[in-house]
Amino acid sequence: MLRRYPQWQGNVVHIAFAYPSRHDLPEYREYTATVLRTAKEIEDEFGRPDWEPLILHVEDDFARSLAAYRLADVALVNPIRDGMNLVAKEVPIVATATGGACTLVLSREAGACAELGPDSLVVNPYDVTGTADALHEALSMDRITRQAHCERLAEIGGALPPQLWFTRQVQAL
Repeated sequence: MLRRYPQWQGNVVHIAFAYPSRHDLPEYREYTATVLRTAKEIEDEFGRPDWEPLILHVEDDFARSLAAYRLADVALVNPIRDGMNLVAKEVPIVATATGGACTLVLSREAGACAELGPDSLVVNPYDVTGTADALHEALSMDRITRQAHCERLAEIGGALPPQLWFTRQVQAL
């Protein structure tokens, strides 16, 4: 996105939460190492003394995550293949409850996409250019539009408690 839309250089910060899971598997350890290397490459290319384009957190810190949800203008939830992706529901709920307005850029492969897609910018997780375009669109969106989407997402996200979702999944099996 920073290459395609250079006007965002110096004006946005991507706070990435890459909490390791299944770290006992070599593939996951290598994936985490790849994420760290990529973050360093981004910092080397775009960073400058007065601006960090990317802040990466690899240690699980729920309080820090909640603070980021409250402050975010855009949330990118971009799994290649995954389950419900509760974070896609948590971000708009927290943002709305604290007066924020956050646009959700959501992978079409996220389990939550069926519910949240109409008020999100839906992306193909393999399409880097499309994701950059969606991030640019989200960042360019006026606050009133962001807030309206965020409020609808929060309403949808809070309508089905996780326990009920889980029960329905088990029953479907």
